[in-house]
Amino acid sequence: MPLPTPDFWEFPLPESLTCLITDDGSLITNRLAKLLSERGWQVVVLSYPKSIMIERPSLPQGVHRVILADLSEEQLEQQLTSISKTYGTIGAFIHLHPDYRVCDSKSEKSILKSVFLLAKHLKRSLNQAARTGRSCFLTVARLDGEFGLGEKADFSAISGGLFGLTKTLNLEWDGVFCRAIDLSPELNVEAAADSILTEMYDPNSLVSEVAYNFQGRVTLACETAAIA
Repeated sequence: MPLPTPDFWEFPLPESLTCLITDDGSLITNRLAKLLSERGWQVVVLSYPKSIMIERPSLPQGVHRVILADLSEEQLEQQLTSISKTYGTIGAFIHLHPDYRVCDSKSEKSILKSVFLLAKHLKRSLNQAARTGRSCFLTVARLDGEFGLGEKADFSAISGGLFGLTKTLNLEWDGVFCRAIDLSPELNVEAAADSILTEMYDPNSLVSEVAYNFQGRVTLACETAAIA
């Protein structure tokens, strides 16, 4: 179902709040971090071990990078604690899932599992941040820009698990703005980053999943169909 371009809510940022972005190894990480920094966010990029993700794009000035030694729950929890103490309470989280062509299926499964673990350990800080303003949990997949329902692109179905996680958190975390985004791989870096920022600042919390392709912005809708 087509969606119009959303309104842009200029919500105030409480002091000492950090936006944590996972590094997908592409220039989208750099572009999104720059856009968020320009809007006043303290941005920290969480990068995966070289065994998982070889590419690490350079980051804009003022954006900090934290590198995971591994994807164990202990390491994730330790780094989240360190980030909060060093840079400020994490009030927004954006997971950029890598393109399936830059990592093997085993690594992609490990990344997906790490997002579930990150959600577990971010629950407290994101819900606390939501009491004083907008707190966000966003996941970004690169399926086909049609929630995997199109027939024009190859993709890995593994990252489809992000949509189930995000929609579940949207029901359980009442005050946190949760949204799952599917970006067509054909979108360029600027369009992809701009789309993510647009969704983050959307005042409409009733939509939980959105996709972007060359036809525009869409979501899923249920319709009654006759049985032949």
